Amino acid sequence: MIRGRSAAQLGVTASIASSTVFAVVFVLSAHLDAAANELFGWRTFFTVAMLVGFLTMAKRWTGIKVLLRRILDRPAIGLALLVTAAMLGTQQWLFTWAPGQGRGLQVALGYFIMPIMLALIGRIVFKERLGPWRISAVAVAAIAVTYQTVQVGGLSWETLVVALGYPIYFTVRRFAGIGGSAGLSAEMMLTLPVAILLLLLDDPTMRTLQDAGTAFSMIGFGVLASIGLLLYIGASQLLPMSVFGLLSYLEPILLAVAAALVLSEPLPANELPTYITIGLALVLLAVESLVRQRPPRNQPLVG
Repeated sequence: MIRGRSAAQLGVTASIASSTVFAVVFVLSAHLDAAANELFGWRTFFTVAMLVGFLTMAKRWTGIKVLLRRILDRPAIGLALLVTAAMLGTQQWLFTWAPGQGRGLQVALGYFIMPIMLALIGRIVFKERLGPWRISAVAVAAIAVTYQTVQVGGLSWETLVVALGYPIYFTVRRFAGIGGSAGLSAEMMLTLPVAILLLLLDDPTMRTLQDAGTAFSMIGFGVLASIGLLLYIGASQLLPMSVFGLLSYLEPILLAVAAALVLSEPLPANELPTYITIGLALVLLAVESLVRQRPPRNQPLVG
């Protein structure tokens, strides 16, 4: 069993690796010779396959059984699970679709804004206390959104789907008590039939598998995306929530860099202040996380 400092180091490595893998998947979505529906279908298929393997090897099917019993006792939880599965599937489809359409920066901006929205929902819905750093971050983000609305005419629908969709998704999950690898696995299993249907709509004859090179690319893409998700799950279980949340800010930075430098998406000069200001808000949130996890004076570090 991994404990203490070793667990923390492994968790940090897993989190950074997860963000890096997702950035690579983001870029590959634009470069592979396949429609977004095909990529989404193969990604979901391999993710479910690897989650099943993970649950089996880790002997965590008990969590799925507990979730099923809860649904039988309270059918509303089953309805909530269908909603969260649909929301998660939408996010993963958008993540796959946007880079190939030249909309990667808009999605990246949504991931920049998402932590701010989570902080707001925590305060408004769950009555969580906002410290001075978090209040400052929310205020700075509000300035950025106001600027974007006045100068550019508002946030794109891709940005809004990510920035608002994920906080709503996490809120529904929390109210329904859906969490952990069991909840995520159930959501992905519910998403799989829709993903396969979309895959067959674009590739009804499965021509993708008839060419060895293309088949290898699709399998590699699906496996790589699945590895990113498993690393993410592992990091969430090994790290304190404050550290895990702090490291999660790396992903939107990598996505923005990938969209701008690797995918060569144009960033209009009048939108640059929005990204810089939202980046400043994330820095403030990061400072708040660091301050929160700092041990009190005269208390020795454990490890």
